[in-house]
Amino acid sequence: MDDLSKSLTVEMLPENYREIAEAIGAENFVKLAEVVGGSTLYIPKPESLVRPVRDAQIKEEFNGYNHLELAKRYGVTERWVRQLCGAGRLEGQMELFDYIDAGPETENSK
Repeated sequence: MDDLSKSLTVEMLPENYREIAEAIGAENFVKLAEVVGGSTLYIPKPESLVRPVRDAQIKEEFNGYNHLELAKRYGVTERWVRQLCGAGRLEGQMELFDYIDAGPETENSK
C-alpha cells in the first residue's frame, strides 16, 4: 500500500476529498484514511482545538483588573474572562467590607 500511496495525486482522489488532501497532502490523506477510514468522524473547528492555549494565555496575562482588555484581545466575553480568572482581586488587596465583616475593634479585643 505504501508504494501505491506515494504515486497518488490529489487529482486522483474523489472531488469531495480533494480540499482535505490539498491542505494536508495526498500521502497524509492516505495516513488519515488508515487511521479513521470507514468510520464517521467529527472534526472540530480550529477555535475549539486551540481554546486551552488561549485560556492559558488569558490567565497568564491577567493582572487583576484587565478583564475587558483581555476579552477584546482574545475575542471572548468579559464574563468568560471572569469565569477563567475570577473577580479580579489582587493578592493582599482588601475588600471594601472586610473591616465590617471582621467587626469593629474594641479595647477588649486588642
